[in-house]
Amino acid sequence: MNHLRKTRLVYNSRKSSKGCPFCADATGERKVIKNKHSYVVPNLTKYDFWELYRVTDHLLLIPYKHVKHLGELGKEAKLEIVNIISDYESKGYSVYARGQGFKSRSVEHQHTHLIKTDNKKSRGAFFLEKPYFLARF
Repeated sequence: MNHLRKTRLVYNSRKSSKGCPFCADATGERKVIKNKHSYVVPNLTKYDFWELYRVTDHLLLIPYKHVKHLGELGKEAKLEIVNIISDYESKGYSVYARGQGFKSRSVEHQHTHLIKTDNKKSRGAFFLEKPYFLARF
């Protein structure tokens, strides 16, 4: 699947860059929402599918402060993040974050995925990591 290969290339290039990509992007122009303690941006490494549904929108909710988990944030920042999650969840977005120390966590800066799908469930899927082939049926 061509899109998956392109996504993997973007992911690998960001992973090998110097420093935290979220801290470097904190002043960027891609923001969908800018708040006091956090911001929302489109994910550069989009998912094709989420739980066998085709992804139609994939955003990241990122605290400005470089932390590994939400527990390191102050009460005001946590409340802001929960309110943003609540707003997106009410619009039909799934909410996902990998825990600290999870092997496939791509960036140590805490971030939460906000994922919108087309709500048309596939009957199944088959995925090979190398050469990155995904078949949905």
